[in-house]
Amino acid sequence: MRHGKYGCALWGCGWVASGHIAAYLKDPDCEFIGLGSRRPESVQQKITEFGLHQTTIYQSFEEILNDPRVDIVSICTPNDLHAGEAMQAARAGKHIFLEKPAAVSAAELDQLSAVLAETGARSVMGLVLRFNPLTQMQRRLIAEGELGQIVLANVDYWFGRERGGWMRNGARTGGASVLGGCHSVDLVRYLLGSDIVAVRGDSVISGDWYDYPPVETAQLRFANGAKGVFSCSLTGFTPYTANIHIIGEDGTILNDRFYLRRFREQKDFFAIDTGVKKGGDVYGHPFPAIVRHFVQCLQEDRDSEHNVASAVNSHKACFAISRSAATDGGWIEL
Repeated sequence: MRHGKYGCALWGCGWVASGHIAAYLKDPDCEFIGLGSRRPESVQQKITEFGLHQTTIYQSFEEILNDPRVDIVSICTPNDLHAGEAMQAARAGKHIFLEKPAAVSAAELDQLSAVLAETGARSVMGLVLRFNPLTQMQRRLIAEGELGQIVLANVDYWFGRERGGWMRNGARTGGASVLGGCHSVDLVRYLLGSDIVAVRGDSVISGDWYDYPPVETAQLRFANGAKGVFSCSLTGFTPYTANIHIIGEDGTILNDRFYLRRFREQKDFFAIDTGVKKGGDVYGHPFPAIVRHFVQCLQEDRDSEHNVASAVNSHKACFAISRSAATDGGWIEL
């Protein structure tokens, strides 16, 4: 730390990086030290966008890790680089803000988890849906028993935008569920506070833009006995949509609409406005809340409850969905 602030740096200057940079610049306990990328032109774009003309430009990830001013490093590179770079950062003594997914395979995820445990590096995942005010309210209601026993939980991730470059390659993305659907799979596991114990997947090949099926669906089984249905589509004429439908014996959640036995006089769902922007634009995602949370964890000398370890089960569920869909569509136990 310098002058009582955490030094923050970023590696990988794609679309999502803007959310990280804006959050660091906004936080009063952070000092943005510098940024770098494998593509120099993307670095210049971020410098222009945020007016970072006095910031440090790193030519390599190793330069960031060797900079003693850097306490926290954001990793915003392509999916297949996340685990390896996070392990490097952990071994270099840095705290890590890691974009999802943490890895593109179960073996890689296990290796990363072991290194984090061994080094004691603190981490937080960029699973933005957890930090929405609506999510926090839904989780609290479920934890307090307002819905009673949960019997069914359905989630969807639909976002038919054009994705270029490495995102067209299944080996680099990890598949549709890992690339985008992990947000929704992680959300339902987080809300229920119950691990996914088995999945059965299916997929649809649509067009030739992706070299992997851009549509995946799955049935889910949870440790608490609830059942679930998941769907993910990276294609189709559809805007960003992240549905969450949860049915319990004493209540139902339908996105931002609620139907609770507590309010027996209600005739239909009622809606609650938490100000959440329903869009896929990174500028509307709660990155400032993630950074503020992570800084507070570091100040209190504790790891985040939103660290890599907290997302292992949802990642492995996504890996298993793609594996089931690519084989016989049978159940896979986690």
